[in-house]
Amino acid sequence: MGCTDGISKAIVSDCTTQGSGGLEVTAYLFNRADVTITYDVTLGNKITSMANAVTKQGYKLTGVKKLLNAGHDVVVADDRPDKYTHYFNFQQFELDAEDVENVDNLNDLIVVVEGKDKSDDGDGVFFAYGVKKGLWKSTDTQRANDINGARNIELVSLAGQEEIYSKFIVLDTDYATTLALLEDLVTNPGV
Repeated sequence: MGCTDGISKAIVSDCTTQGSGGLEVTAYLFNRADVTITYDVTLGNKITSMANAVTKQGYKLTGVKKLLNAGHDVVVADDRPDKYTHYFNFQQFELDAEDVENVDNLNDLIVVVEGKDKSDDGDGVFFAYGVKKGLWKSTDTQRANDINGARNIELVSLAGQEEIYSKFIVLDTDYATTLALLEDLVTNPGV
């Protein structure tokens, strides 16, 4: 957490740990108020379970190639613990009325993305952004003659409402169980 300074384990950045980076083409989006999060008892940035509120569900965002992007920027102040602005970016291609209205209303979201680098145990594969404070539109632009007419959307943490971790890791037992959890959350409303 941001109030703890120092280092607690070795850092190995060599050929054995270097990844290729990148995200898979599917993200999972949740209205922050519609999902309950369960955290690991020792690691505050590890999510072990998520559950939909009654009649609520999450939604998939499906892209292509490198369409999705996510990450963070540290926010450093002389008189406050470090915090992190979370970031998620995608382009929307759909143009019918319902799809336009849906994207017009994107605010206060949690976004879970899947990294292309996979670990043997599933840890460090699914990353969640906006978990505590939500992600909000900071950029929403569309020009008919730019990027093939796609709408470019950027969601970030609001100023003064940054997150205490650079990202949250979603891990329910292993990779397959975590993926099944996320798929269930976007398929079945809570009961």
